[in-house]
Formats: sequence, C-alpha cells, structure tokens
Amino acid sequence: MIEPRIIKKTFTLVGVEGDMKDVWPDFGPRLNELYRIVSENLHAIRGCAEPTRMVGFWHMCALPSGGREFRYFAGVEADTTHPPAGLIAHVLPESLYAVFTEQRRGTIGSPEGYAYKQWLPSSEYVGNEAIRGDFEIYRNMTDIGPECEAEILIPVKAK
Repeated sequence: MIEPRIIKKTFTLVGVEGDMKDVWPDFGPRLNELYRIVSENLHAIRGCAEPTRMVGFWHMCALPSGGREFRYFAGVEADTTHPPAGLIAHVLPESLYAVFTEQRRGTIGSPEGYAYKQWLPSSEYVGNEAIRGDFEIYRNMTDIGPECEAEILIPVKAK
C-alpha cells in the first residue's frame, strides 16, 4: 500500500477556470488551453509562491439553475488580493491533505484511482466534503502533460 504524507494547507490561487462538460472525456486540449492562459499571464500575477508551479483542481460547481457541473481550475499559488484582468482568485480554507506522488495522470487522484478506491476506504480518514475535488501540483510550469509527475492532494479529515 502506498502511504501518503498528511499535511495541513490553505490554498490561495490565481488562475482561470473552465467548463469541462462539452469536452469530456477528451479534455486534454482544454486543459492545455487553461495552462497556456495562466502561463501567458504569469508576469502579471502578484506574489507567486516559489518555486512557481502549475496547480490544477477538478471540482463540482453549483449553477444558478440549481444544477451542477464539473469545472477545472488551473493556476498558481499567489497573492489573491489583486488578480489580473481575466483571471480569478480562489481561496480554499485550511484542510488536511493526503499527498501522493503520481507518475501518470489519473492513476491516483481520479475517482477510479488508488487514493479513492483503495487508500481512503482503509485509512483513518474520510474525504473532506467542505473542499470538493482534489489537486494536481506539477513540478513546474512546463511539465504538465499526462505523463508528467505531479503531487496529488486529496482533502481529508479524521474519521
């Protein structure tokens, strides 16, 4: 069994968000577009964490109609007080996270991945429903492809 590190973290992110309903399951080009927008605006983002790394997360978003849709946020950890025009800020409350290293996208953090199907049910944790989604933190701003290593952070709380 792969054992993750457990950390406590607050996310302060600046970036872009995209609706993924019309591109599922071939979402790679849409993700790359979101990553490109963040990279092109990096010079205007204040207070980027060092080293600056691409952060992405999937989450369910409530719609004004009462429905819900999958969205993907791509950005960087940064000062969220003045996001540049065209970018948005996300501040997520402090949570515990199980941190895994993933060698290939989708093997650990996807709903069918190791973290959710094997580790979480047998661990002393449950998913933290206050923070929906999990996070991909890439090694840098350019190694962001499906075969690139990333840290996967799963929000958890004690059982």
